[in-house]
Amino acid sequence: MKTGNLETHRSIVRLLAIFLLVLPGLQSLALTPDISCANDSLLLISPDALVLKQQISGRPGVTISWGDLGLEQATCYALTDVDGLDYGVSVEGGFGDQVDRQMVFDTIYSGEVGSTGPSTMLLTWVTEGPTTYGVLAGTINLANNGGIFQFSETTGLWEQKNLDLPMAWRQTNTSALDLGTNGFAIAGFSGGQVVESSPKGLFKYDGGRWSRFAEDLFTDSLTINWVSISPLNNDHFAVGTAGDGLYVTNDGGESFAQWGANLDPDFEPAPSTVNIKGLEWSPGKLWVFVPTFGLFSSSDNGGSFQRSNLLVEVDLDDPDTETTLPLRVNEIVTDPSDPDHVLVAMDDNGVFQSFDGGQTWSDTYGDLMVVDPDNAGAWIFSAASIMVDRANPDLMVVGMKNKGMYRTTDGGSTWVLVGADVSNESLGSLRAMNLIASDGPSGNYYCLQDDWSVLVSADQGITWAHLAEQPLLKKGTRLVLVGDSSGDFFMGSYGGGIYLERSPIVLSDTYNSSTTSGLRSLELGLDISFDIGNIVPGFQFRLKCQTFQGWSVWRAPSHTPDDMILIGNFDRVNPEACIEGYCGNVNFEIVPQCYNSKRAACFNFDTPDTIRFFDEEVFNGFSYHYAISSYDYGNTALSSPQNNSQIPVYSPRWNGDSLSPFSGNGNRTSFLLNEPSAPASGGEEIYVFPNPLRIDSGLPGQEGETVTFTNLPEGSRVRIFTTAGDDVINLGPDNLHGGNMFWRTRNRHDEQVSPGVYLYKVEMPQQEDYWGRLVIIR
Repeated sequence: MKTGNLETHRSIVRLLAIFLLVLPGLQSLALTPDISCANDSLLLISPDALVLKQQISGRPGVTISWGDLGLEQATCYALTDVDGLDYGVSVEGGFGDQVDRQMVFDTIYSGEVGSTGPSTMLLTWVTEGPTTYGVLAGTINLANNGGIFQFSETTGLWEQKNLDLPMAWRQTNTSALDLGTNGFAIAGFSGGQVVESSPKGLFKYDGGRWSRFAEDLFTDSLTINWVSISPLNNDHFAVGTAGDGLYVTNDGGESFAQWGANLDPDFEPAPSTVNIKGLEWSPGKLWVFVPTFGLFSSSDNGGSFQRSNLLVEVDLDDPDTETTLPLRVNEIVTDPSDPDHVLVAMDDNGVFQSFDGGQTWSDTYGDLMVVDPDNAGAWIFSAASIMVDRANPDLMVVGMKNKGMYRTTDGGSTWVLVGADVSNESLGSLRAMNLIASDGPSGNYYCLQDDWSVLVSADQGITWAHLAEQPLLKKGTRLVLVGDSSGDFFMGSYGGGIYLERSPIVLSDTYNSSTTSGLRSLELGLDISFDIGNIVPGFQFRLKCQTFQGWSVWRAPSHTPDDMILIGNFDRVNPEACIEGYCGNVNFEIVPQCYNSKRAACFNFDTPDTIRFFDEEVFNGFSYHYAISSYDYGNTALSSPQNNSQIPVYSPRWNGDSLSPFSGNGNRTSFLLNEPSAPASGGEEIYVFPNPLRIDSGLPGQEGETVTFTNLPEGSRVRIFTTAGDDVINLGPDNLHGGNMFWRTRNRHDEQVSPGVYLYKVEMPQQEDYWGRLVIIR
């Protein structure tokens, strides 16, 4: 802050005023435009109020503070090109990016919004224009043909159970599912093109609604392979992950114990990643399988684990080859009538079973897995799933990959192929299967054959048929009994959508891999919804989104408040990378060629929702008017900073501001700068300015009239005399403004004093009187 050299100050004012006047085309902006996002125009709003403070310590000056504008105040959005659509589209919220964007929405699919049919209904969107600020892109699934289904044995009907699952996922893929008692369920989901991609965390189903929990553990980068709930207590469940091991909770998910290499600390080499590929919580034990590591069980609800020595002859063509590690377990099942009877379905080696809780194991090769000397590998059967009859443990049905379903009634000594007439004829596609036995009165068996059908047997697996009513989407991952002896079961699906018409979707939750990596955490602040109607390929629509470009700071002298000059400009879209520090700090150094004329470094954003600007080009004892306006260039979504030639538009600085095409009261605020009172003793030298006082010098608007005595201690009195000793006026302490006292060069009778030389005496409580001389030239 300057404390002298008034002529220099006036020169600065003139130069900045000239700079403002030569800005091209500003006066033409007074015409009222068509203000709407659809017409690429944004309604600009000024902050309601300013807070001005004089900064004394460090770098002297004035700090102007104002509140940031909310998204709904400072942004706009509009749908365009929607007239040709057969379905409705609406958007709500406040645009959250700092860059204007224009998105185009397109699809190559046809169908109805919210369709339950098997067709994919993907709507894609991407930002148009230059990629200077990165690319945003997303995918929205408008079908309602996926998620979780419940089948009722009583009615024979299916019902979707997707309440409160996010509808923004590209696909609702069930990566893991299990049911406890009283309608409680745990599931893992993903949202990518395949089940293994784009994990979405762990969810619980309680009271008919889904909710995500334990997000700090089960993040969007961790795939969940298996979940299993204790049949005795819903608060006890286990979660198997891809690479991060096993998590076990006994308090409903409030806390988890993690198991990885510590399942067997003595095993060498210790696994670097632990990928859970099998999980079963039976009434007596919790079982878990990890490839290349082993099969383990816990008898204390996951408090400790013991290795189960499952011996598998890897190659029957070479019976001397033996290992303690199974190749791969696809499913672990416990006999419903005997928790010590445990079965594992494996690749290559079919089914092994234990009747003593895993201490010893035996194969079920029987007459099925038989060596053929002329056909190496003929014995190989890979079991995808196994089912044990609830009343007869010797009665089992196994789904063999690429082979079909096989049934035994003697515990695995003899096997018979069943259901071949209704199974997938393309055996190469017959890989994912899941078998369950109803706990209801029907006693039915069910087999989910992925991408084919849900099959049912009413005669203990002898004959099979297609279930009469089925979801039109044939992609399933798992069948799980509800567990209330009703025979009802849940089916987890993949590849479908769960969109309900008119439901809002958070647009930023639909980002896909085409979105620039650094922008994938950007919250756009917009929800989009779709009304019922037909989607036709090739019919595009657009969403235009605008935000204001930045902030402008204006200043005017006290006597001409409308003659404001632009003293600061901050471009929110293109902030200067060369800005280092804050110009309000005493150690700030100007970086050459860094938009110095805009003084961008004088803006400070350290306080949330508040912006500050520091102005040091001011003078002690002077009054100023300040105003803050937002500014914009119109819609710049399709242009880059290099080719933007549009003229800035400003929000109003005061009511009736001719510079702005918008209405509003503005925030113009006056402020008087006064140095604080000098110390009672010592301090800087007392002086008066301007001295001499001329007709064209002095405070703005009071040229040739007012002088300022500065650096005065608290309680000071100033007395003015002629050189002949006549008392002109006595200015008491009540005239002090901080460390300043102003004299309008009038005597005690309010008459203007004559030109000449005057003496002044400053009387101070704790210092000797100070004498000085003042010259007035009229």
